[in-house]
Amino acid sequence: MPITKLDLCKSEWLELVFDDRNKLYGAYDIRKHYAQNLTKALVFTTIGFVGLLLGYSLFLTHKPAIITDRSIPVVIDPRIPKTKRVEPVKPPKVDPPKVKSIKFLPLVAKPDDSAKNVPKIDELKEAAISTVTQQGTTSSGPVEPPAGPTTQEASENTEILSTSTVEVMPQFPGGDAAWSKFLQRNLRYPAQASEAHAQGKVYVTFVVEKDGHLSDMQVLRGVGFGLDDEAMRVLKLVPPWKPGIQNGRPVRVRYTMPFNFQLPADEI
Repeated sequence: MPITKLDLCKSEWLELVFDDRNKLYGAYDIRKHYAQNLTKALVFTTIGFVGLLLGYSLFLTHKPAIITDRSIPVVIDPRIPKTKRVEPVKPPKVDPPKVKSIKFLPLVAKPDDSAKNVPKIDELKEAAISTVTQQGTTSSGPVEPPAGPTTQEASENTEILSTSTVEVMPQFPGGDAAWSKFLQRNLRYPAQASEAHAQGKVYVTFVVEKDGHLSDMQVLRGVGFGLDDEAMRVLKLVPPWKPGIQNGRPVRVRYTMPFNFQLPADEI
């Protein structure tokens, strides 16, 4: 047999090499299927590499935006029973005591001797109103306007600062621990979201005013299934915060906060 091309994987070479030998030994079977196994390994490796590249590109495409916040997320368990709201006891209505009064008498016009020598209208045009009669000098100079807040001070009073620029951050009364207790006491998992096994973070934004109350509440990024409405409902129950401080004065601050809705592992 002429040797035109050396290919040890062909069956002719295998039969020649393993002639009069034990073909049940593992080396014969390995060499016989070597070409097929090598082709399969190359195909699987190529498919796996391409799959990793596609998966990584999809991950970068659908990667969610990161929103910086300074609050503590709270996990809500829908199995916690809802506490009943205690209505305040209204004090009994007490009528004010009756006070003795005197009826006003009708006015009666009488002549007055001091009403003589009344000044003329022309004289009153240049006179200043006073409780004492005195002589003065007329001045033709400009009148200074009353002192008041400048345009810069007025703009500073209405400017809304961010949490990254304000010197002292606004804070829930009692700190982060009190805020967590407030959410655990008031936040409820909607039935619609629980049935649909929906969970996630609802990002809300609001302005902490100079007196501490919250305004301009909006959902920055929601989840749906009633979770957005529940976050806004609880946000409207929040008591006044400690306002942010800038240059020793309270200022308006824009605040961003996540509400973390998460179902227990046995209900997912």
